[in-house]
Amino acid sequence: MKHSYLLKPLFLFILLFSFAAARAQQSDDLLNVLIKKNVITQEEADSIRSDAAIKEQKKRDKDKENQHGITIGSRALQLSGLVQTEYEGFEQKGVNNTFLLHRARLDVKGDISDSWSYEVYTEFAGTTPKLLDAYTTYKIADYLKFTAGQFKVPFSLESLISDSQLDFIDRSQVVNALAGRSTDVIGNQNGRDIGITVSGSFAKIDSRYLFDYTLGVVNGAGYDVTTDNNNHKDIVGRLTVHPIQNLDVSGDFYNGQGYYIVGTAKTATNNKRNREGVDARYTIGNLAIQAEYDKGTDGTIKRDGWYGQATYFVLPKKLQLAAKYDTYDPNNITADVRTNNYTGGINYFFNNWARFTVNYVDRREEVTQIKNNLFEAQLQLTF
Repeated sequence: MKHSYLLKPLFLFILLFSFAAARAQQSDDLLNVLIKKNVITQEEADSIRSDAAIKEQKKRDKDKENQHGITIGSRALQLSGLVQTEYEGFEQKGVNNTFLLHRARLDVKGDISDSWSYEVYTEFAGTTPKLLDAYTTYKIADYLKFTAGQFKVPFSLESLISDSQLDFIDRSQVVNALAGRSTDVIGNQNGRDIGITVSGSFAKIDSRYLFDYTLGVVNGAGYDVTTDNNNHKDIVGRLTVHPIQNLDVSGDFYNGQGYYIVGTAKTATNNKRNREGVDARYTIGNLAIQAEYDKGTDGTIKRDGWYGQATYFVLPKKLQLAAKYDTYDPNNITADVRTNNYTGGINYFFNNWARFTVNYVDRREEVTQIKNNLFEAQLQLTF
């Protein structure tokens, strides 16, 4: 069954929930109207507000009790996890619709002391388990921390965002291609590598820092490997500025070599693999806006792309609508190979640990249009 017609139920779903949100009135406004019309007294309204506040506090206390976190030995051992079950419906002929286990992860982390912390993060989805993160961090001060081991490469905002916190089911084309993910020339490394970084925050204004920085040296061979595949070490850096509250603006770079196959060659060789990028995110109330531009050079091939997205909670902490434009050019020399994706989405939060996401991706190629639109639905549980 193909899903080009699923746009209608998707937007109908959005419309229904938006209508419900429009009808929902704030309790304070309603009580004020009733007082003004002498239906109830001020004392009765205050009593109703008090009862509602007590019920809300009880709900928060219950949510806190059900956080499912496990802490052993004070801060020494904390366990958490992530499960994402997904359905993919393809419009493209010859591609099978499927249910899949997108992610199944266990996170173990803790603080050995005020200075030392660690994290071990494992992926169990797929044919064999994979070690995603395994590192330790030593903190001298807020402005100076050292991290060594296997970790996310500090490049690209969307790559660095936790998988459980993504606004959409999939990352953007340019991030997958240039941040060591699914379509990168070095293969899917889940955005990770092995090495060492120095990082920190400085220039504090009131209760927040103005700058965050990370500078690192990594193998460039990816994650879950026993040795580097060349003698070259790659350098990566990222600087984030917080000019005002809830606004983050960043610039980053990656300079290195990758061991990959070029063109029609039959064997892999060491080739240039450089990246540069800028990104920003701003949150105001229920609205969040995010954008990112990245460019890269693999051998002699230059690639670039960007995305812009917006999300809005029509029901605070419950129902979120999302829209995204995503464009990517895999070869700046070859004409008309750019692809453009338009994504509409809905996120419904059952509580702090359970979320249901629906995405519809309208894919458009510049030369030959392919019927390859995609419908996705994902249930996420965290603990």
